[in-house]
Amino acid sequence: MTTRAVSNPVGVILILGMTVLSVGALLAAGGAVIDNTRADAERSQMENSMSAFSSKASLVGLGESGHQRFSLGRVSQGQVDVREDAGRVRIWVDRSDDGSGDFDDCDDISDDSERTCIADATMGALVYENDGREIAYQGGGVWARQGDFSRMLSPPEFHYRAETLTFPIINVTGSGAASGDVRGAVSSEKGSQRLYPDDSPLTNPLSGGTVYVEIESEYCTGWQSFFEGQMEESPREECGEDDTVKIALDASLSPVFGAAITSNKNTSNGNPTVENHREGIDAPPADSEIESQVGECSEWGPIASSVSTGTHCTEDPDEFQDLSINTTDGDVKIVIDDVDNDGITDAGNIDIEGDGTVEVYLNSGGGIDISGNNDININGDPEQFVIYVHSDSKEIKLSGTVNYAGGIYAPNATLYQGGTITVDGSVVVREFGITNKGAIFNHDKSMNNITPELGTDLVNYVHVSERSVEVEFG
Repeated sequence: MTTRAVSNPVGVILILGMTVLSVGALLAAGGAVIDNTRADAERSQMENSMSAFSSKASLVGLGESGHQRFSLGRVSQGQVDVREDAGRVRIWVDRSDDGSGDFDDCDDISDDSERTCIADATMGALVYENDGREIAYQGGGVWARQGDFSRMLSPPEFHYRAETLTFPIINVTGSGAASGDVRGAVSSEKGSQRLYPDDSPLTNPLSGGTVYVEIESEYCTGWQSFFEGQMEESPREECGEDDTVKIALDASLSPVFGAAITSNKNTSNGNPTVENHREGIDAPPADSEIESQVGECSEWGPIASSVSTGTHCTEDPDEFQDLSINTTDGDVKIVIDDVDNDGITDAGNIDIEGDGTVEVYLNSGGGIDISGNNDININGDPEQFVIYVHSDSKEIKLSGTVNYAGGIYAPNATLYQGGTITVDGSVVVREFGITNKGAIFNHDKSMNNITPELGTDLVNYVHVSERSVEVEFG
């Protein structure tokens, strides 16, 4: 047999083998592509199905229906199950000085006069899972998750607007898993439980403090993104290894300057004359707004003795002294970024001309120490003049002879000392400790018209309820 005679059939066999292998590889690759396409199509269909389920579950969770049937369509690439331990929500009010607010459960603070537990509840989820990717209903919202990242597909039943927080906590319960033609019913396990408002101290409107909302969830980054879109400030704690995000809402005052003195504590022992005093109030800080005003300054001092319309910035609080301020052509802002933390001392005479307003933003840890003879806006209207003080400042001292017409907003400071003091307007502090009965604090009703931008998320009314909804397949 010749070499040529042997090589021909061998070559044919090799070609046929390579062809078979190539076809097999193509079929395998094509099968994988088809599987991926089917999985993607099923996930897309499940996003729509979960949104439809969300509407039905929310009807039950909000008490508008006792029972709803649902269909999630055909599931062949994954499965659907109920996870009762998918999350937890805790809500509390903290009126303590440091505002740390952390606790393990409501029993930890049951006897704590400075913290009030509103809710501590599990928040289960209905979850579709396919090859490590999930679509879930939790808390009234629909979420998608892959790995450590999750995103919101539709918002939860958490509403924050006009200084009102409304959060009906919907907890999904049930057991088992389903695939194929997934159908079932969602029904109310029991009636809704109103958590806030309730009996004292769970009353509206809030009388101070900070409301904390903490969500522990497998879909934490989705919740965090939702909160970031709802709030002015970033979450107090962002998602980490513990899958927990925490936000804070400061209790608002309405009106902010609604009394001669507003404070949390009254330690005054000198019997000063106070027209009206709101006690037990933790006013929200103005720190964010003060820091924002500092950040907007492009040119810095010195401030001339005559000031007119516009914003005037300085790093030297001594420049806030013996000023003539003209507001005829518009409002005036004075921003003091006290880098040395010396504070304002001896403002001297501050005269305001015109009908515009004067706002002073003090970013300092040095506070205010006014002594000697000081006449501040005594010929103007009190509502024209307000000093906003950063919470790093702990003291506001007034002594000597001080005549002051306007507002002071220093919610983390103590107002003390004494002398011949007359304040017409409104003062907001943490502690009122004036020791001289020669001090007079009158409330000017025009101060009620001031609605300051504090640059923080405020809440006046809280409405929280809890209802469990049970999911049954079949």
